[in-house]
Amino acid sequence: MKEWFIKLVPFVLLAVSAGIWLAAFLFYTRIGYMILVPCIIGQLLLSLYCGIIIQRFYWQANIDSLTGVYNRRCFFLKMSGILKMKFPVSLMMIDIDNFKRINDTYGHSAGDEVLKQFAEILKGNTRSTDIVARLGGEEFVVFLPQTCCENVFKMAERIKQAIEAKTFIFGSGTDKITISIGIATTIFPINPDCFLKYADKALYKAKETKSAVIAYEQLEVATA
Repeated sequence: MKEWFIKLVPFVLLAVSAGIWLAAFLFYTRIGYMILVPCIIGQLLLSLYCGIIIQRFYWQANIDSLTGVYNRRCFFLKMSGILKMKFPVSLMMIDIDNFKRINDTYGHSAGDEVLKQFAEILKGNTRSTDIVARLGGEEFVVFLPQTCCENVFKMAERIKQAIEAKTFIFGSGTDKITISIGIATTIFPINPDCFLKYADKALYKAKETKSAVIAYEQLEVATA
């Protein structure tokens, strides 16, 4: 279901209920205003409450509660549909280097704050069509539909520079972090798990070389 519609669910239900009761008010006024008006108000409040509950369930099922980006489940659902199409797609797997040091030095609350700020940088340096998600821990992914190798490298470099320029603030402390990025691209339909495996392989290569922050894997054959 589209996110924009989910945001409007409370108001849609409210408008539908208002329309129904307006029709009742216009055509069945014999019931009496003293009975009809409280019923209208009660129905409108109930519709608004139901809409808010539906909205909350959607966010709990699809959004990472800490960072506000998509969770692993939602990421795979969204990526699966797009990967069936035949156009260039790219995937960045991003890992915060030595994140354990942040938790050990400043505490887990500081680590959580770093993850929140890191997610904001990712969202601020990607397009509205890109899918940003947290797989778990300090590992994030960005899925880029209709994006070739050259463009995904430009975005990866932009994210890298934004992270390096950022001083992360948490409680009474501050610190800098670095990241490693693995990139996979393909023009063929591919299984989501397989695509993620290639990006993970590139990420491992980036961490292994250390000097190369960004590593790359290109799929030359269809693996769907």
